[in-house]
Amino acid sequence: MPLPVTETEIDAFLAKFEGCTLPKGEWTHAAHLLTGACYVHTLGRQGALEKMRACVRRYNESVGRKNTATSGYHETITVMWIRLLDGLLAQNPLWARGEFAALAVEHFGSRRDLFREFYGFDLVASSEARMGWVEPMLKPLP
Repeated sequence: MPLPVTETEIDAFLAKFEGCTLPKGEWTHAAHLLTGACYVHTLGRQGALEKMRACVRRYNESVGRKNTATSGYHETITVMWIRLLDGLLAQNPLWARGEFAALAVEHFGSRRDLFREFYGFDLVASSEARMGWVEPMLKPLP
């Protein structure tokens, strides 16, 4: 299913995600980026992070996925992407929310493993990184 483009479509998508009615198959890497970009644009970095934490955890549980030390919500990956999206917004501060979300998906959509540029270990499998923030060791985030 294609990602939403118009402000009305984006609002409907976010409402489905936040209301836990978005089909599991539609919660893709690009959908995560679009959501994070919209939150960063609207709420700023800290507000976006707080909203993503709450909504991703709730959504995971709604689709039967547990948030544990080995599955579900991943704190370090979430913080990393919100910081990268915030850095992208700082470079494009005048863009409207929908335009910025599309830019974020275009810029990062094919870079799902971007974390490898920042972390020299298996970040995805790390329980420590899943449960709490771990600073990058290879290069700093914006």
